[in-house]
Amino acid sequence: MMFPLLLIVLIWSEHPAMIQALSSHGKVSSVQKRRLPIGRVTALDRIKIDRQPDDNFYAKPNLNVHADKIFREKLTSLYNDLIPEGSIVLDMMSSHVSHLPPHKRLGRVDVHGMNAEELRANPARNETGGNYFVRNLNDNPSFVGICDTGEYDIVLCCVGVQYLEEAEAVFAEVGRILKPGSGLAIVSFTNRFFYQKALTGWIERGMKERSRLVSDYFRAAGGFDSNIDIVGDGTSPISQLLSIGGVGGDPYVAVVAKRNLDP
Repeated sequence: MMFPLLLIVLIWSEHPAMIQALSSHGKVSSVQKRRLPIGRVTALDRIKIDRQPDDNFYAKPNLNVHADKIFREKLTSLYNDLIPEGSIVLDMMSSHVSHLPPHKRLGRVDVHGMNAEELRANPARNETGGNYFVRNLNDNPSFVGICDTGEYDIVLCCVGVQYLEEAEAVFAEVGRILKPGSGLAIVSFTNRFFYQKALTGWIERGMKERSRLVSDYFRAAGGFDSNIDIVGDGTSPISQLLSIGGVGGDPYVAVVAKRNLDP
């Protein structure tokens, strides 16, 4: 039983997706290769309660925020600390808001998500002349054809990682589109999400275990420094208990990984 599986893995590794890709500005760029992960988290139940196509679930725009005010303020403060002025930013799995500091001058903010109307309404994108991309990363866990290699200083993912069925593959691609040696990926989350669309293995974990899982995603993706930072107080038992009891706000956690110089 092991030989067919091994054969499939070898074929996939030796023939990564290669297409003549269009850049985010609509011009033909150089041929791009999809960057593949170096591993996969095995102790994770990736089944979802709702197995209907994601495209159906996100077909109607949802112009609500998915975390409370305190969470959003903490996240904006972190972005202010970590994102230099003039940065080229991709907010993946985004919507009508990116929680970026309004006073910071950024070079361009591109947004990716599942609903075009939400993305078109994003003020950070509009103010910087950014692009928007609609792609289901569970059907196609790649940015080939929409984002160039080494294009971004920063890649963000706010309260979306729990929906990724092959996060290691997506994070490997994040590594491809970040600038080697300096690019940062910032993945934030809380305990509020669409349970029916989250992985069962995510639902079963607490906030501390989820932060470890996201760190493991980066390690399995490859291409990131081994020193991965976990920011925020949302992993503490008190924070989680207060949140469950309705006394505290949404627990806040962000995992920050730096792109290394590996090809």
